[in-house]
Amino acid sequence: MNMRKKIIFHIIAGVIGATIYYLFFEGTTILQAFLFVLVYLGFSLLFDFIVEKRRAKSNPTTVAVDRELVEAFIDAVGGAQNIASTDHESARLKIVINDADLIDQEKLKALALEGAYLAGDQLQVTIGANSDEFSRQIEAAIK
Repeated sequence: MNMRKKIIFHIIAGVIGATIYYLFFEGTTILQAFLFVLVYLGFSLLFDFIVEKRRAKSNPTTVAVDRELVEAFIDAVGGAQNIASTDHESARLKIVINDADLIDQEKLKALALEGAYLAGDQLQVTIGANSDEFSRQIEAAIK
C-alpha cells in the first residue's frame, strides 16, 4: 500500500476511533477526541515508517531490469531456445531449462545477481523485489 493510501486509512480509522471514544465514554470532550486522533495518527504513522524502513533494510537490493541485462541473462542460460518457461515468486525468478549443460555459470555470476542455483531442470535466481518485471521481460524476449 502506498503512503497516501496509508495516511487516508489511518485518518479514517482515527476518526472512527475518536467517534467511538466520544460516544462511549461519559464526560469526553471534543478536544479529547481530537487529541485521540492526533495521538493515534502520530503513533500509527511512526509505526508504519519504522516497518517500511526495516522492510527496505531486509531487502536492500533490487536488480535494475533493462534490455541489456535480460539479453545477457538469456545468453547465460543458453539462449532463448533453452528456456521452456519462466515464473516468479516473491524475489525469485524460476526458469524451467531444457538443457542444464548449456548454462554458463561464469556469465551468470558476472551479471551480479544475488544468487542462482539449479534444482533439477529449474533454475532459481534471486532477483529482488522486481522479479515479476524481470520474468515478463524474459517472456517477451523469448517470444
